[in-house]
Amino acid sequence: MSYLVLARKHRPQTFDEVTGQEHITELLKKIIQSSRIHHAYLFCGPRGIGKTSCARILAKSLNCEKGPTLKPCGECVACQEITRGSSFDVLEIDGASNRGIDEIRTLRENVKFAPSAGKYKIYIVDEVHMLTTEAFNALLKTLEEPPAHVKFIFATTSPQKVPATIISRCQRFDFKRISVDTIVATMAQISKKEKLKIDQDALYTIAKAAQGSLRDALSILDQLSALSDEGIVAADVFSMLGMVETQFLFDLTGALAQKNCSLALEVLERIIDQGKDIKQLNKDLIEHFRNLMIVKIGGKALGKLIDYPAAVKDMYLSQCAQFTLKDILKAIDILIETQEIAGITESARMSLEVAFAKLTYIGEVFAAPPVAAAPARLAQPQPQPVPKKQPEAKPVPGAGFTTANVLKSEKGHIDLTPVAEGSSGEDDDNVEEIEEIREDVPLPGSAVQETLDLSQIKRCWDTLTFAVSRERMSLATYLQEGTPLEFKDGCLTVGFPPKCAFQKEALEDQSTKQLVAKVFSAKLETPVSLRYELIGDFKPREEEGIIKEALDTFKGKVVSRWHKE
Repeated sequence: MSYLVLARKHRPQTFDEVTGQEHITELLKKIIQSSRIHHAYLFCGPRGIGKTSCARILAKSLNCEKGPTLKPCGECVACQEITRGSSFDVLEIDGASNRGIDEIRTLRENVKFAPSAGKYKIYIVDEVHMLTTEAFNALLKTLEEPPAHVKFIFATTSPQKVPATIISRCQRFDFKRISVDTIVATMAQISKKEKLKIDQDALYTIAKAAQGSLRDALSILDQLSALSDEGIVAADVFSMLGMVETQFLFDLTGALAQKNCSLALEVLERIIDQGKDIKQLNKDLIEHFRNLMIVKIGGKALGKLIDYPAAVKDMYLSQCAQFTLKDILKAIDILIETQEIAGITESARMSLEVAFAKLTYIGEVFAAPPVAAAPARLAQPQPQPVPKKQPEAKPVPGAGFTTANVLKSEKGHIDLTPVAEGSSGEDDDNVEEIEEIREDVPLPGSAVQETLDLSQIKRCWDTLTFAVSRERMSLATYLQEGTPLEFKDGCLTVGFPPKCAFQKEALEDQSTKQLVAKVFSAKLETPVSLRYELIGDFKPREEEGIIKEALDTFKGKVVSRWHKE
């Protein structure tokens, strides 16, 4: 007899033998027991988890000589023919190769005929989502009202591709991926029956590589069965699948924890020398740091979320102490970014080496470059307070500014701070691009200016609204639509044109008004309250001479005022 692969040899023959799908099998049993057998079923889920096996078992349960029964005998002619796939009453159709409208038309003609021996004529359509739109449309009426002796069982790995009109005519069952522990237990039983020598670590490695598919796990075990005489170990699985050994991952992560990039690159070289896939290594590292995150957050209490034996979980618990949670999360972000970059670059190795450099020399990589010959004022972004002593001569605000200065400014306002004595205008222009915004005019409360009037508030209006933008940009935008009208007894009245009624109402909110008053009071160094009015004959405030000169020169106009820090 020819060799039969493990996945076929140990295929379940009853509902009790189905692995990891108890929520499906128990419901199917109750359906059969209560004789509430629907005419169409849709089995959904990933590959290799038992959809087709359950479809065959359901067919045997319905057509068994003792059926409908919860446990088909497996000995009658109907059960044996269904097991061999030679039954005339149970037809398995591959949706990928029989996807056209002609095949469905043939099916519609054949459903009229009664079953040859069994109670039902059952159609099992695998990968039903591969049918064409025309084929689905041709199937609709037959699927909704088939003859009493016809049952449909559809299986698919992509239920989202099945039309809603088809799904609505079926009873849907969603199969789930099988857990690692369940796959390990099943493979251990099969290995014992097949007299295969394999250790527990190898079983865990196979189960992790299968990613929830029992069929994939059995295929890997079948491939490794030739090594059974010597005993199958985890290293054999790693070697065959190109996976990275767990110890290598711990060594590599340990080097990253020590901020030792040289050691990390040496471990990477050893991994590459063994022929491992770089992209697979990146995936394994992301999963490794994910496991460290889980252990760091929950300790042993969340150990069940890690698909490894207890000894490896203890290693994770020990290594997570070398990292902070912030470091782990940052490593995951960098490795995910590396994975994306590796997909568009020719050298996957280089992108991983760069990631190691970022994780180990993070301070050096992201350090700001030194500024050569920086003026002394650059070291102090905030302007120093002016001494209380009155200067002998008051400089004229705006002195030394030209139209070119207006164009070079990115702050949305003109800095009218007097030029300090002994400094050149060219140097100050360069400094202004990186300095924090300063007041347009000397503000009240300082030694330069002791009184406050409406004209001064108008001159520093851009500065005030910019200060508000640091707290809330929308409020500053609303304020720029208005202009100061009156300042009396500490109350500032701001006027708005009739078209800005919305801005006025938004600013009159109590919390908003308090926020603006707080910013204005801090900036003007005197208590200020606010009042807003709509002005029918509203006149926009006139621009300063320098701005007016620029507007006249280029025939322009102020469209809006934008705050930029």
